[in-house]
Amino acid sequence: DKEDSLKIAKLIQRYPKEELPVVPIPTDEEEDNRRLCTEHENWTRQLTQGKNRLHSLFTQAGLTEITKKHLRTKASRETSVTLLPDRYHKEAERILKVLDLVELNLKLIEEDIKGALKINQVYVQTIMSMPGIGMITSLAIMSYMGDCKRFLPVNKPPTTLV
Repeated sequence: DKEDSLKIAKLIQRYPKEELPVVPIPTDEEEDNRRLCTEHENWTRQLTQGKNRLHSLFTQAGLTEITKKHLRTKASRETSVTLLPDRYHKEAERILKVLDLVELNLKLIEEDIKGALKINQVYVQTIMSMPGIGMITSLAIMSYMGDCKRFLPVNKPPTTLV
């Protein structure tokens, strides 16, 4: 915004060009990995929305004993849909087709992610050794932070403006 722009302009005027921090432009590989992360997030969101739509059909039909837990796997979704009355059945079948397509796309994206992670296995293994960090998060870290060379070591004092 305007205030940030003014702060940046003052810093540029005040300090020599060599002392200003430099942020490297992402490589093509990093851009591709960022797109994979975004695409995975979007397809995951669509999967959740589809399951929620299917669950709302069960609620509308008065089948409240079918919970979202029953809609996790393809097989359990298909068996649950057979319980729906005819007027809801066609819509549920269409939602099931969409969910199948979304799950297929997610599997394809996850294969691409595994391939992207194989490029830098040592770094990825280090990242994934941290608790709570899986495949997707490690790809995000790798694509947004890179190899972390732009960050100073703990024992080295900063020489540039932060």
